[in-house]
Amino acid sequence: MSNIKKINTRFLEFWKWIAKLADTFWILFSKEKSKQFLKTHLFNPDHSAQLKAISIGFGVFMGIVPIWGFQLIVAFSLAALFRLNKALVILAAHISFAPMIPVIIFLSYKTGGYLMGDNNTDIPFSGNITIKSISLHLEQYLYGSISLAIIAGLLTGLLSFALLKLFKKKPIVVA
Repeated sequence: MSNIKKINTRFLEFWKWIAKLADTFWILFSKEKSKQFLKTHLFNPDHSAQLKAISIGFGVFMGIVPIWGFQLIVAFSLAALFRLNKALVILAAHISFAPMIPVIIFLSYKTGGYLMGDNNTDIPFSGNITIKSISLHLEQYLYGSISLAIIAGLLTGLLSFALLKLFKKKPIVVA
């Protein structure tokens, strides 16, 4: 097969995948279909509590990890690769919505400071924040954000698993 045919085939596969993804999102705008979508994807009874908890924990991890702008794309792709509950991963990854971003950055920086030990530095909260001052503190932020993402993902996953097991619907036994 020539290179042009390979490129065309991959291009068509990519656009089919995009169309399928767009169809999935359009389903959410129909009230009846959105209820069915939530029932089958978000609260999928076929998925175990363990899979749901891993999906939620992974989503929180991906929401905090410092790949700003690509978090949801990477989260969705990896959720599909690892066969996780994609709806739960995307929902949990939205931990980094606008009002939470300063909190996440602050906690990431403080976590990085704890990990850096003697190399810990504080950013003075004055109006003199420059590119140079940001670059001086970037290493501490990156260590902290990755560590915070791991810790928050693990804790959220464990808490989700405990809550899912605690509030599990008990089957009705007819005697």
